Amino acid sequence: MISMPRRRSQGPSAPARTSRKSQTPPVLLLGISLVCTSGFCQSASQAGGTVRIASPAVDAAPRDRLAFGTQAADEVKPDGATRVSLQQAIRMALEKNLDIQLEQLDQSVADFSLRRTKGGGTPRQINYNIAEPPVGPLVAPMPLLTSTAATLSPNGVQPSGISVPTSYDAGHVLEAQHSLSIATAPFSLGAPVPALDLSILGKFGWIRRDPGTAIATAASAVGGNTITNNTLGSTTLVKGFSTGTSIQLGINDFVQSFYSGTSAAIPFTHPNVIALVVQPLLRGAGRANNTRYIAIARTNKKISAAVLEQQMISTVSGVESLYYDLVSLQNSVKVQERALKAANDLLSDNQQRLSVGHTSPIEVTRAEALVAASQLALAQATALRDQQENVLRSMLDPQSLASPNGKLVDIVATDELSSPPDPPQPSIAELIGHALEQRPDIRLSRLQISNGERAVAGSANARRPEIDLYGSFQNRGVINPGLIPVGGDAATGAPVVDNIPTGGIRAARLFEAGIQFNLPVQNKVAEADFEADRTQLRQERLRLQQMEAQAAGEVRNAVIGLNAAKQAAQATAAATRLQERLLDAEVEKFRAGFSTNFAVIQQQSYLAQAQTTEIAAQAAWKKAAVQLDRALGDTLQRHRIDMNTGSPTPAGAARP
Repeated sequence: MISMPRRRSQGPSAPARTSRKSQTPPVLLLGISLVCTSGFCQSASQAGGTVRIASPAVDAAPRDRLAFGTQAADEVKPDGATRVSLQQAIRMALEKNLDIQLEQLDQSVADFSLRRTKGGGTPRQINYNIAEPPVGPLVAPMPLLTSTAATLSPNGVQPSGISVPTSYDAGHVLEAQHSLSIATAPFSLGAPVPALDLSILGKFGWIRRDPGTAIATAASAVGGNTITNNTLGSTTLVKGFSTGTSIQLGINDFVQSFYSGTSAAIPFTHPNVIALVVQPLLRGAGRANNTRYIAIARTNKKISAAVLEQQMISTVSGVESLYYDLVSLQNSVKVQERALKAANDLLSDNQQRLSVGHTSPIEVTRAEALVAASQLALAQATALRDQQENVLRSMLDPQSLASPNGKLVDIVATDELSSPPDPPQPSIAELIGHALEQRPDIRLSRLQISNGERAVAGSANARRPEIDLYGSFQNRGVINPGLIPVGGDAATGAPVVDNIPTGGIRAARLFEAGIQFNLPVQNKVAEADFEADRTQLRQERLRLQQMEAQAAGEVRNAVIGLNAAKQAAQATAAATRLQERLLDAEVEKFRAGFSTNFAVIQQQSYLAQAQTTEIAAQAAWKKAAVQLDRALGDTLQRHRIDMNTGSPTPAGAARP
């Protein structure tokens, strides 16, 4: 494995390998492009069958130093680059990634939706969409020990394996969106629920009473044709309960305002009182039916939290993969820099040998062609690395991309591609069982089914006939005898024009109780809604089975991918060691006069490719470990990320 400090220098100024400089004559080091293939993640397991591991200690650098546009002085190095470890990158993404911030705002929407249902409203829709990280620059996979940077032959060098695209593929920087919802359509509303919020209805106003033309009789001599201007006041309280019961309590001055010469706007002086209670017996009855929206909203809060958790897993996993890709591209640039340095050394050596007549001019021409091919390979590797920096930046601090001055600080990934830990693995059955319990997408799918069951119960209740038991009480207020009578005798209250007596001697109390009903003979709408809802619930259950099977397949494939990546990394490491020995042997043969300069160049190019292939294999191994963690749902636990705070906790701290 190559592990070197990052250098931005290009061309001949890049250092050559010191272990070879003192032993071998100047030889060519051909570079190749790096493979950035997607892999699967590593699971962490401990004794007892769990699949979690402890993460390294979180860097203790203050958080405000991790923004790319406003670094503290000790974060920006003299070369103008910002050193970022993997843990710092993850912490930056948790703080600044816009996808996570959007999902965090959805938590507030879920809280407001719960408050809405407690008042008798329907729950609001929640956001199920997840943003996947961009893939970053991709290079075609390469087989082991085959040159793709340049075609090397005794007759010449052609940079045929190096691609120079005319434009950058926008798909490499765009985030894919997918929904975690297993519903194909919304359920019907079902039986309506009562308004659980207490409401106060009131009216206070002016009323003019004109009795019209009165019949001229002796009994109507006093005020029989009097026009009055009175006030009207009424207040009513309405309240619904989870059992379906509705209560209405009202008070007004109706009799006083309409049948007296004067009145007061305050209905409590001589009130009319109304009390009404209605209790459904079939449709709309039952606490479970009338609180189902509250239960759905509470479940939606859990679903929204699971969506946030899945978004955090997607973001953290994406940051890890993009970070390892950046490390591998950085190392690829180092290999290309050494290749260009070796090509320039070869050109210089051939020019010196030509000057003393020890080589032919064609060797100088071949060396110049090698320098040109190496420069092109270095330019391609550098461009891929710089593009990868921007893709990673879009995950860590997207707002820095719109910097007003247009200047961006280079990102240097400081964590090298060390081998992932290799703890004992539980059985596949244990891993699958753990994934089905741990993964938030499976958990929220089960929660959606529970909400679907409540919706089906509500639509089933809507099929029932409406039969309500009700009771009411009314008390007509007493009119003040001192008021001016209108259209009647003050002593007897005998009507002259008005049929309703005035003067207060006919106050009344009314009691009423009974059953009211609405029996639909053909209930096609409710029946159709119920059957459609029940069919949709069956679809959701089948979709859950699909997702569980898909999760099991992801775990199996991730384990296979991890094992394959491990074997590939081990094989490429062995190939690099063997190629070093082959190069040493070829150099010894050249010194003894039994080999040619071209043969040494060829072995050196194979060593360069072996080193770059080893870098790619190690990156694939690390990404395979990341992908298995994601398949198991253990990404946040491995990094000790607390869902309550949304940030990593230091190693050794108590976990919630």
